[in-house]
Amino acid sequence: MQQPVKIQDSNAVTKHPVHQWPPRALYIHIPFCTNKCFYCDFNSYVAAGQPIDAYLDALENEMKLTVKELPPTSIDTVFVGGGTPTVLTPPQMSRFLAAVRRYFPLADHVEFTMEANPGTTDMAKLQAMREGGVNRISFGAQSFDDGLLAGIGRIHAAQDVVQSIENAKAAGFTNLSIDLMFGLPNQTLQQLTDSVEKALQLDLPHYSLYSLKVEENTLFHRLYERGELPLPEEDVELAMYQHLMERLGEAGYRHYEISNFARSGCESRHNTTYWRNELTTGSGLVRTVTRKANAMSISKACSLISTWRSKLYRVWKRIRSAPRKRWKIS
Repeated sequence: MQQPVKIQDSNAVTKHPVHQWPPRALYIHIPFCTNKCFYCDFNSYVAAGQPIDAYLDALENEMKLTVKELPPTSIDTVFVGGGTPTVLTPPQMSRFLAAVRRYFPLADHVEFTMEANPGTTDMAKLQAMREGGVNRISFGAQSFDDGLLAGIGRIHAAQDVVQSIENAKAAGFTNLSIDLMFGLPNQTLQQLTDSVEKALQLDLPHYSLYSLKVEENTLFHRLYERGELPLPEEDVELAMYQHLMERLGEAGYRHYEISNFARSGCESRHNTTYWRNELTTGSGLVRTVTRKANAMSISKACSLISTWRSKLYRVWKRIRSAPRKRWKIS
């Protein structure tokens, strides 16, 4: 345990040190998706027609610049989010993961998570992920009700979730998680109950269960502003959350974070770095997160900012200027 640092001032104040640089957690953003879901306000773009290979070039360049200016120590957790990282082809996936290993020293015990959408992980892609070092997959299931899935803009069906989990297990993955959502338009407590039971039948070590938040600049927000988004009443949504806590607890999962449940020892270590307010570095179309900003010197912060004036920024401008799929609302 670190000892308190004596601050020499007139009041002889004793303060504990903040988390020290460099961070031991890494987030990488792949901003491409097969489609844009109705509730999503993330920095993501429909992959068709986008310069994905150019983005990977820029991403690797940014990694190189970042580690040159801010040499990392051993990385304990990696989380690849998006977007949908698994829209990458197997060759793109292999290339991307090789770059991560090339520039960041990964600990022997690293937790390496990648987000995935059901139906986007065939065996060839799963093999590329395994060979590239990924050892944990988080699938965005959201619901096991096909009607609700269509109503929120998802393009997979409930059976795709089951098949994706089977494929991942067959490829050798054991540390798996799925996301479910509640408080969806027209969702009932019984529909949520049914989805939770189907999720538990998959016998996974981890589940994430999120309440819908209507964000600006989404289709759902436009419908909400017009009074056309039939959300459950607050007491129904509360009953949903209470059911989740009770049912997952009965099944042996510890409620270790507001939206996450896990068997003992299977908690997301990367999530925990956020909740402990620890430092995380980031690559891609996402800011580097410094939970304790004063752990970095101003000169290092300026060096980090300068990396954004690389090819990555120019690729981002190309993506932003490309035609985007818009939702037609009568």
